Amino acid sequence: MASSSMSSVSARSSASGGGFSRAFRISASFGSSAAASQSWNAAGVTLAARAILFDNKARSLTLPHIQVKSVVDVDWSLLKRRGMTGVLLDKDHTLTAPYSDDLYSKEVADAMSRCVTCFGRENVWVLSNSAGLRSYDPHGHEAARLSNLWGFGVATHTYRKPDPRCIDEALQAFPAGTEASRVVFVGDRSLTDVAVGNAAGMVTVQVSPFPGVRADAESLTTRFSRRVEQCLTSMWRGQGAQAPTHPFLV
Repeated sequence: MASSSMSSVSARSSASGGGFSRAFRISASFGSSAAASQSWNAAGVTLAARAILFDNKARSLTLPHIQVKSVVDVDWSLLKRRGMTGVLLDKDHTLTAPYSDDLYSKEVADAMSRCVTCFGRENVWVLSNSAGLRSYDPHGHEAARLSNLWGFGVATHTYRKPDPRCIDEALQAFPAGTEASRVVFVGDRSLTDVAVGNAAGMVTVQVSPFPGVRADAESLTTRFSRRVEQCLTSMWRGQGAQAPTHPFLV
């Protein structure tokens, strides 16, 4: 099932949940340490270089199976029926504004309530290059605090996306025996979120950055990288590149 025919998968669930409304507040607490942790990503740069230098497999890894506007538009129940057993999500621009603790809107909070209801709290985790990254949160205190705030887990990890070792670390948070091929990875970035999920054999869902976020909420490097990857992936699609095939989406 190609991404161009994903309307059934990306249709918004009509169910509504309010269990996460308490996490809908307006504040920002991720500071300069978290920003610095994302300013240089060697694994991401390496992948981009490979893709630019005509590595078709690397290009394929940057393209998602499903594209939606936000997590609000993901049909969790349909993904569960397709055989998915867990969900792994990025944080910034997927759940929150950059470096904010709070789910972006009540609609996002409700969407995550539906997700947890569908998959179970033990099967929904966040994998972020800020929250949970040991170089920023060495003792996991921030990850634990956000887990309590949101009602689903934040995985602690040493390696940054798209280094595949971070997926191995994140899967340790799931119930024993969880297979990567049965996990959905949701994120906004092509060269980190989508690429690492595809490389692990997951179903990848790409969301758009949240509108109305101040430009200076992210580092200049992050903003520049986002623009470059948008241009590159658009060009590669035009040249016929496609997301990797996945057995549960055929």
